[in-house]
Amino acid sequence: MVLVLLLKEICEQRGISQQELADMTGFKQSHVSRLFGLKYAPSMRTFMTVVHALQLNVFFQSREDKDDLNQAFERAMEQLGRRPDKLPRN
Repeated sequence: MVLVLLLKEICEQRGISQQELADMTGFKQSHVSRLFGLKYAPSMRTFMTVVHALQLNVFFQSREDKDDLNQAFERAMEQLGRRPDKLPRN
């Protein structure tokens, strides 16, 4: 719920209405209203669609800094075929 409220706050800060977000995501305005009203827990796909529309970055950080998350991310991307020819990384 806190992540949805964070997205809602970002929209408010940017002056993006629910209808504008709906237009940006392809969702209906009523869907955005239910999302921001916490009427349901969104799927990861729905959440990431909004994140992408708002041009946000999402990242993971290890609490104890014991994991090489960059390496884990790169392996996951390669498994998905998203790193053909070892393209430059962010």
